[in-house]
Amino acid sequence: MVMIMLITKYIFEPISEMKKAAEQIKTGNLNYPIQFTEGNEIGEFCKEFDKMRIRLKDTILEQHELEKRRKRLIASITHDLRTPLTSIKGYVEALQDGIVKDKETYDKYLATINEKSDLLNHLIDDLSVYTKQELGEFTLNIERIHSGRLLNNYFNHKQYDFKYSDIELVLKKPFISTYINVDPYRMTQILDNLLSNAKKYARTQIIVSTKVIQYHLRISVQDDGEGIPEDFIQNLFDPFFMVNKKKDQKEKGGSGLGLAIVKQLTEAHDGEILVESVLDHGTTFTIEIPIDR
Repeated sequence: MVMIMLITKYIFEPISEMKKAAEQIKTGNLNYPIQFTEGNEIGEFCKEFDKMRIRLKDTILEQHELEKRRKRLIASITHDLRTPLTSIKGYVEALQDGIVKDKETYDKYLATINEKSDLLNHLIDDLSVYTKQELGEFTLNIERIHSGRLLNNYFNHKQYDFKYSDIELVLKKPFISTYINVDPYRMTQILDNLLSNAKKYARTQIIVSTKVIQYHLRISVQDDGEGIPEDFIQNLFDPFFMVNKKKDQKEKGGSGLGLAIVKQLTEAHDGEILVESVLDHGTTFTIEIPIDR
């Protein structure tokens, strides 16, 4: 009798529990925990079966989250691609129809078309980085680069974009001259996103400066906008996060990927991104990149 009770407790009951769990899993219920007693082979088998249930549950939840993010990405990118394309089309049609007569307005229209085209490039680049990161296919083409030349070439070109803007681009030159090991194209993408973000929120000016701290090159982009509430700062680099989503998408544009991409690319260069913000005074984003010693 005792033997039968032991066999029932340690063999039949655990097997019955696994059968119940298997039936629940078959119906899609992955929240059914298996009751088992540790200390014997059947118990260990039940334990591993329950671990498999938990892993399966986590995998399905992860797939659902990825699918939600994919849908959000498609919706966001579709909206953000349409906005500059509509604007470009309107300005091109105005130029084709001969509506613009004076050179100053003509140049402003061309500058706007150029700016909107750059925005499209940024969106496509961000989408490319984000999807490659998700698929684990992202790589860098590292080169030893002179930081002063890189920054001067980049910002000298960007100054034209501010020629007809209400925002002044202030460059604290000379930029630090040292050597850094970076992917030049991805560094340009980092700067594009930081500058684009600052331009959305600045009131009158954007200040760009550099310094060296503990063998790291610091590049700071500061705006004089309304600032960011402290509660939101920890989420700034989450994909699709916006401080005021409806207002930002409607008035500022953007997919909510820009700062997430900056963080990913900076960390891929063994760097770090920092943020300081004071309400009603503005925000400063700083990237730190190791110096080649």
